[in-house]
Amino acid sequence: MKFTVTLILLGALASCATRMRIMEAAAVSMTESSLGRGEILQEIGPVEDKFCPSASKDQGQHIGLMDEAIRSAQSKSGADFITNATFFMELNGCVVVNGTAIKKASKR
Repeated sequence: MKFTVTLILLGALASCATRMRIMEAAAVSMTESSLGRGEILQEIGPVEDKFCPSASKDQGQHIGLMDEAIRSAQSKSGADFITNATFFMELNGCVVVNGTAIKKASKR
């Protein structure tokens, strides 16, 4: 009986661990390095996207999984930056980024 309960408990814990947090960042961008003088930011809304490497495509030895997830999220949302970004690694090797999409607004 104890063995069965242990197996059920381990199975429940394993199913909760399909994502592992890798890191958090205040702001990330693959298109912008900084804000210009007087530029302001406007919130677009929540954003989440993922990048999954493909074994069928030749991507070379080094590929920035987090970079690709950021690039994809920015492209789909129209964001210049992603703030409060959290990165996760899924069991299938995909990297997920979620946070708040932000775009540059007109200068003051």
